[in-house]
Amino acid sequence: MNSRHFLPIISLGILAILPFNQATAEGDSFLAALLRFTGITATPSTVRGNDNVIEGDIWLVQIGEAETSEPRKITHNGTYHTPLWIPGSQSILAMKGDKLVRLNAQGIEEKMLHTLTDNTVLLGFDKNDANRLLVLQESIVGILTLGNGQITTLPYDNKNPEERDAFDQLRSGFRDYETAQVSIENQSKVDPQGHFKPVNTIHIKLGKKDISITCPSACSQPAFAKNGQQLLFIGH
Repeated sequence: MNSRHFLPIISLGILAILPFNQATAEGDSFLAALLRFTGITATPSTVRGNDNVIEGDIWLVQIGEAETSEPRKITHNGTYHTPLWIPGSQSILAMKGDKLVRLNAQGIEEKMLHTLTDNTVLLGFDKNDANRLLVLQESIVGILTLGNGQITTLPYDNKNPEERDAFDQLRSGFRDYETAQVSIENQSKVDPQGHFKPVNTIHIKLGKKDISITCPSACSQPAFAKNGQQLLFIGH
């Protein structure tokens, strides 16, 4: 498995060499722009970001009114990260190495859409335009247009505490949807041989209902469907 590391500070040198359209996103402030994307909140929190995104396979959980299914692995290549549900469909968007791919809920019929850099992290779709989604490359936040694969830089002020905290939250496993909040709890337990074993639990707060899903192995990068009936995550 591979990990993709994020640099903590924006530098002018990085901005000069990364393949971004340097225009800002419609003149919005950083915090205001974040609110346009599903699963993202601009409210600072104590949730700190991870320094890497680990590749693995995509797992699917069906969430019903009465019960939640066991997690089911739908890919077997082991090189995916940051999957998202495409709004209004049963298709999934994910990174596979440096390729942006689309696949169905069975993990097949995969189609390569664009070649990006292999550290591109998919964060969430524009609530009003499914052709645009928020992405992260190193310490640069941008808006990706699916039609042409172009990314527009969304600058933020690293000296502004609220913007810095919101940026850290983008790298975390916490997602805030209109109807739910999703987070991952990382713990460890001792196995019969006395070895510590990581235990990851995905917590979903869905209205007044709390759902806990124990990952079969280490997991990360949860993504909730807009219809509230499916959850994706990366198992590794």
